[in-house]
Amino acid sequence: MLVYTESMQCFRLAHAGLVIEDEGASLFIDPGNFSTQQDIVLALASTAPPAAIVITHEHADHWDAAHIASILEVAPEAKVHTTVATKAALLKAGIADARVSTVTEGDRVTAGPFALDFYGRRHEVLHSSIPVIDNIGVRVNDTVAWGGDSLTRAPLETPVLGVPIGSPWSTVAQVMDFVLNCAAPRVFLTHDGMLSDRGLALYTDRVASCLATYGGELLTLPRLDEDRSARLSLG
Repeated sequence: MLVYTESMQCFRLAHAGLVIEDEGASLFIDPGNFSTQQDIVLALASTAPPAAIVITHEHADHWDAAHIASILEVAPEAKVHTTVATKAALLKAGIADARVSTVTEGDRVTAGPFALDFYGRRHEVLHSSIPVIDNIGVRVNDTVAWGGDSLTRAPLETPVLGVPIGSPWSTVAQVMDFVLNCAAPRVFLTHDGMLSDRGLALYTDRVASCLATYGGELLTLPRLDEDRSARLSLG
């Protein structure tokens, strides 16, 4: 049964982070170390109480121990949903075992108003000398798909799709093929923390050209730097 809701809205954290809000609760996805601790404090002060955290994989740009601790401190009932290896890293960092749940492809978890469907298995290849790790994507309330460090098409209907652009493991061609293969009606860009303004403009233009072939829409997710109330409606 679809759980799509018109009340969902969101804002960005740095690089590969996202916060989704719905029905008086929030969901933090990949609050990594491109965000400062001040960014997280501002996000927590500006949003509804967190119902859960999703971490797609163990790399530091997708989670930071201090950030996770700060979120869990203000959300006593919230859990972290992530991979087995990331759970081990969280435990090593002092995050209590009871606060962390492991998920795999095909799992569905409910956290407050959020229905989380998990998909995908592996991180994209960084280099032949670097082992490929687990990576889990998530679709939130049948609406927003966030794949982490993977260009795997979600095996689910995806009205809104996060597209990673400036990653060290991808090329412009791979990003364009991903957009065309998924053909999501609405797309927003992620993984831009290592791009210059000109580099971001180049990727944006390429993604926009792909969307134009099938009438897709490029969304711009707001940050809270200048306006704590800035949100994009996902309805």
